[in-house]
Amino acid sequence: MTIQEIYKSALALIAVFEQGDTDDYVERTPYLAAAFCTEAQDSDNAMRASRGEPPTTAFNAVYLPLDSVFPLLDCFCTAASLYIAAMLIIDEDEELSDSIYEKYCDEMSRLTDSIPCVSAPIRDKYSFIRS
Repeated sequence: MTIQEIYKSALALIAVFEQGDTDDYVERTPYLAAAFCTEAQDSDNAMRASRGEPPTTAFNAVYLPLDSVFPLLDCFCTAASLYIAAMLIIDEDEELSDSIYEKYCDEMSRLTDSIPCVSAPIRDKYSFIRS
């Protein structure tokens, strides 16, 4: 999936179907996509590790062109479109932006809750305390 496809999904979420007055959205989306991917990268890597896959490949943390491939797992695409939609209209319609952002938070919670836990040994940092 490309950033362009995620952007189109974000536009649908905010009911923008015409390409007329979207120049500002087109300009901001690559930065918002990079911000989302940077924030979600740890969750993506944890999910990849649980599936036995290699970590996320390196990507530009500031700007992801619209024609670039989405660097995270496909399951993060919905969250990305929700995040981008909320951020695109934050100044125009704060109520709708908040509603979409809440859905983004719910989607990210659902995704992170689906990552299996990993057991690891616990180091005894308090060995000086004896019972």
